[in-house]
Amino acid sequence: MVAADASAGERGLPGLRVVTDDRVTVLGRDGHDLLLFDGVLYPDSGMTPERLLRMLRNTAGAATAADWAPVKGRYTGAYLRAGAGGTRLLAFNDHLGVADLYSWADGPDRAVRGFAVGNDFPALLARVPARARRLDERAADAFRVLGATVNGRTFAEGVRRQPPGALLSFDRGTVRRARSWRYRFEPAARDMDEALDTCWRLIERAGRRIAACAPPGGPALLGVSGGHDSRVTGAACVAAGMELTGYFFGERHSAAGRAADRVAQALGVPLDFAGHHRELPRYFAESLRRRPMSDLEWCKYLPGRDALVAKSRVLLSGRLGDHLFSDKGHQREDGPHGDRAIAAELFRELAKEEAGEAAAERITADIAEELAGLGGSGVQRRRGFNFQSMSMSVKQGGLFHAFGKIPHYSVFEDIDVFESALDLPNAWRVGNRFYDTLLERERPRLARSSIDAPTTNEHKPIERWLRGNAEFAEQAGRLLDPAEDMAVPGRERTFGQALDAMLAGRATRNDIHQYFRRATVKAYERTYG
Repeated sequence: MVAADASAGERGLPGLRVVTDDRVTVLGRDGHDLLLFDGVLYPDSGMTPERLLRMLRNTAGAATAADWAPVKGRYTGAYLRAGAGGTRLLAFNDHLGVADLYSWADGPDRAVRGFAVGNDFPALLARVPARARRLDERAADAFRVLGATVNGRTFAEGVRRQPPGALLSFDRGTVRRARSWRYRFEPAARDMDEALDTCWRLIERAGRRIAACAPPGGPALLGVSGGHDSRVTGAACVAAGMELTGYFFGERHSAAGRAADRVAQALGVPLDFAGHHRELPRYFAESLRRRPMSDLEWCKYLPGRDALVAKSRVLLSGRLGDHLFSDKGHQREDGPHGDRAIAAELFRELAKEEAGEAAAERITADIAEELAGLGGSGVQRRRGFNFQSMSMSVKQGGLFHAFGKIPHYSVFEDIDVFESALDLPNAWRVGNRFYDTLLERERPRLARSSIDAPTTNEHKPIERWLRGNAEFAEQAGRLLDPAEDMAVPGRERTFGQALDAMLAGRATRNDIHQYFRRATVKAYERTYG
């Protein structure tokens, strides 16, 4: 779905045109208004696209956060309304931003000469000027160092990813920004037993919502890692009556593989070991075309899964579970409280490699700017940043999508589960205390006391998958100039030299991560920039 100025498409209202595919629901009256809606609304919310259209009409497209509160689901959309001064547009996404929303504006917010929004990043790139597609060097710096872009930046210099719960309006050359939801981590004084009961009740309801929203036909495909997150998603969806097939995306004869096998048995679902790991390079081109901001290394989650996807109706994972229930360091309550100081600390914690002084300064400044927009206490801003920039970037990876072939769901992406977990005191997260207790109470056969969770990544030996991989050499040669320097601070190495080291089995895992982050950026620049 793309809505843009009159030069961009074929359908719409005066001054604005839209480009859609058959997934998008289109409602409205010719010449008066138009609602584009892509996604699902939870059946128990009482909302439908038709009711949403009535709400937008009644509020003239200026609905408040309270109006949006019952609009629960995962979606993006745009509402176009004809007026005396031209067509007004409101673009929006769901509360948690599970569905992406991107925008381009030519000029400052109060004097915009051209405007476009969309939920498909490559489709939007095709309809903005070439200068807007140029590589954003600040975004590239962040991706190389952090593995994610921050502060809404994308690889395209002129295109921004909107935050969760975005309300982005365009009216007579002016852009206005509001939110239907904001991240609020405000631990409440609660009894743990009550919190456990509430969380599990909402998790089970999230499973029923997924069952109601999933398209018919075939089993749901559950990624089983052996960790807590997939155990909970699997238990909730089984309880909702869904037929599941599990799959494991690593080496079968590993500790994680054995744990995943035991989890699947406890859930009562078959488990497929997808395998074909050395075939990951054949997905590079499609990843670049469909998900150009997805780290190409994440193609390692796709081999062998296509045959399962062809027989399935939905992809399930435990995405965001660790954000809600784990005790990550950047969620702690001590430390500095000013935006700049928190940004510097977050940079040190999250950096995956050394950065030059100028790059480190730019990345830290972008983190500080994002923190300033979040507000609240120091821990509130830390967690909000981790969710908004880090966790939401990871969803681009192959683990959480099937290139649009089937939809992806997680019980932790349910707004009610998410908000309930934000009330939990940090102390309950230490050592996965709350998570472990939840499973011990509700599904003891899935608890850590019955099935220990793996703690290493030895089930994903990418070094071995790339060693001597002729297909990898061929695909890398198509995407990259082997003579070009990788620009790793303090180290001279070309893409060709790095490739040779991986093929010979001499590269460390960190070398491989560095190579793929840079390859992803460079492949975008050569393809789109």
